Parts: sequence; C-alpha cells; structure tokens
Amino acid sequence: MATVNAVVLKHQMKQDGTWNVKIYINHKSDAKYIETSAYVTRSSLDNKLKLKQAYIDRYFGAQLSRYRDAIVLLGTRIDYMKSIDIREHLQSLDKKGEVIDFFNEIQLRIDELREEGKVTQSYIFISVLNHLKDFTDRSSYNISGINPIFLMDFEKYLRKPKVIVRKTNIGKLTRPLQKKGMATNGVLTYLGYLRTLFNMIRKKYNNPVADHFPIPHNPFDHYDLPKETVRRKRNLTVDRIVDIMTCHPVGFWETLSKDMFLLSFYLCGINPKDIFVYMVNPDIGNFLEYGRSKVKDHRKDGGITNVMVVEPARDIIRKYAGFLQDRYTNHLGFNQALSKGWKSLSDKLGFKCTMYYARHSFSNIARQVCKFSKDDVSFALNHKYGLDITDVYIEPDWSVVHKVQAGVIKAVEEAASARAVEELKGVG
Repeated sequence: MATVNAVVLKHQMKQDGTWNVKIYINHKSDAKYIETSAYVTRSSLDNKLKLKQAYIDRYFGAQLSRYRDAIVLLGTRIDYMKSIDIREHLQSLDKKGEVIDFFNEIQLRIDELREEGKVTQSYIFISVLNHLKDFTDRSSYNISGINPIFLMDFEKYLRKPKVIVRKTNIGKLTRPLQKKGMATNGVLTYLGYLRTLFNMIRKKYNNPVADHFPIPHNPFDHYDLPKETVRRKRNLTVDRIVDIMTCHPVGFWETLSKDMFLLSFYLCGINPKDIFVYMVNPDIGNFLEYGRSKVKDHRKDGGITNVMVVEPARDIIRKYAGFLQDRYTNHLGFNQALSKGWKSLSDKLGFKCTMYYARHSFSNIARQVCKFSKDDVSFALNHKYGLDITDVYIEPDWSVVHKVQAGVIKAVEEAASARAVEELKGVG
C-alpha cells in the first residue's frame, strides 16, 4: 500500500534558513514528492530535523487524510501503478474544476515547435489559432466549449469571405485584408489540424491509469469532417516541360525559378527546402543521398533517398550552391523568391506552374509516359521505403530510383531534341 506524509528534505535548507514542505509518496520502495507552498523554520522541526507531528496535524492533516482516502478508493488498481502515477492522481484531485484554456494550449504547442526549429510547421497552427480567435472574438476559450456544434459553426465560418487583421512581428496591425472563403479541401486541412491539436491536449491531460479525465469528451466523435474533393492535378506534359527548358526568363527571379524547377525535376522532385539545405557545395559528387526534410522526423528511415546528379543538374548546382545560402537567411525567403518568379513566368508561358509541379510532373511522366510501375515511381519519390517491416532487413536498391530518374530525363531530352529538329526544318 502506498503511504503519504508531509516532510522536509534536510539537505535542501534555503539560504534564509527555511525548508519547503513536501508531500512524500512512497509506493513499492519508490519515492516521489509534491511540492507545497509552505515553508518552515527550525522551530517546526524535531531533533532529527523532521517535521513535528503537531505541525503536520495542524496544517496538513486534512490534505493527507484526503490523499489517503483517495489511495484506498483506487482499490486493486494501485497494484499496477507506479509512484509517479499515484502522484499524478493525487494532484488531479486538487485540479478538479480547473479550466483548461484551449487557445493557450495551442500557443504552447506553437512555442514548442519553434523551440524545436520547426518554424514552418508552426505556421499552420498559428493560422488555425488566429481563425479560432476571430471566430470566437475571444483571446482565451475553455476547452469544454469545443463541441460538435462549435465545429459545425467553425466550418461555416471558414467557408465564408472575411476581412482579417493580423499583428506583424513588431506588434503593429496589418491593413484589413479581404479573404475569400475556403474551399472544401482547405476547410478539411484546418479542421484536421484542429483535431490533431485537440487530441494532443487530451493526451496531455487525461490519465487513464489514475482515472483522471479532465477532458472526457471528443467532439470529433460526433462531427463528420467534410469529404475531400478531387484536387486539381499539378502535372505538366512532356511538351510543357520542354517549354520551360527552352523559355527565356527575364531578371533574377524568373531565372532562379526556372533553374530551380529544372533542378527539382532532374532530381526526382526534390523540394525547395531540401535544395536550400543540401545544395551548399558546388563540387557535388555523382550521387546525392539525403533525408527529405518533410518526412525525416516522422519516418523510421529518416526519409533517406539517393538520386543521381545528372550533368544538367550539376551545372545548376555549381551556379547556385552557396550563393542561395548567402542571399537568403532561410528557405522561407528562398520560397518567396520562387513564388514571385513563377508568377511572372506562368503569365509568359501561358500556363500555371509552381515548384510543386516539378515533383508531380516527374511522377506522372514516369508512370504515364515511361510506363514504370507505381511501386517504382513511389520508391523514386521516396514514398514507400521504410514503411514495410521487410525493409528493416533489406538494403534499399537505389538503382531503381536511378532507373526511373534516367527514364524520365531521357523522355524529356528526346522531346526537346525532336522539337529542335522541327524548328531547324522550319527555318530551312
């Protein structure tokens, strides 16, 4: 049976000659403590520097009785509990009725992500929190108020046009911005992150071992998320890839955007963040093995992939390696430059294109034009490796990636050569 008592730790005397009173919990020869706000002087201790029983009875008798009763009520469950579980259970008794601020918990998660260096990932949670504050017109919100009706009304809010005002990094307010209502997939994204946040907070506060459930409800159990609609394909044909290869950009942003698109395409759809992180050495080897930033923290294999550095890609790397890192503080500034470049390039080319299209187009050409299997295309995109238990024992065969990569590049280069021949015939 677990025992509790009020104690002081004699080696923890403070400089002013006082000791903090702690609640001592002992279970299965393992001790844990709950700090209190009480401090005592030498006069409250006996000759062995232990709290006098009269002091304990007067100031902690009721609390200790309540804790002992709670331990008895645990019954046989206590046999499966550790002292830390008992401590959490007793502390939960003191917190009954405590309000959990949902917005504050989201902010704490944002702060954690920033401390972990996951600034980009924190942005979506900041956006979710801003919309929640706009929707409720409050700066704090009791988590018990998050129910199915709240979710349905929040969904309607997201779909409506709205005017938003945000604080800048220096605390000033932006001009009012008119925003369109979100489409279904955007709404689904926001509600999906909201559900993730809610479940994280429930896991943080609920303790089944201690039978402590300050957040017993899950509103998403009685709320149906909207169904995802078919997303617009971001695939470009081989001919449009050739259009990009042969276009003549004007200015730095357009040139940068064209070159980075082609670099991504040549390297199996490498993402801009990974270009910024890994393309630092102009004297790159024949192969690039790296962990994809998007998934390396979430997959057992660290998102490792290996691609060939073909000659056209090598030329681009030599041109920009090191330069990008000197010009931009981080990948976010790099992404903004690419967005600006593609906005004007898309107008000139006559079709919409962004960096996302490089990865999507690579996969589509690999499957539809080159006829590689879906498994091989997935492996080349680093989608499947590490997800099967068999991969624990088998070394990845990067030649599969290189074969898909070579096939896609060959298809585009042949189309570019054929066009060049036709243009020469036209001139002749």
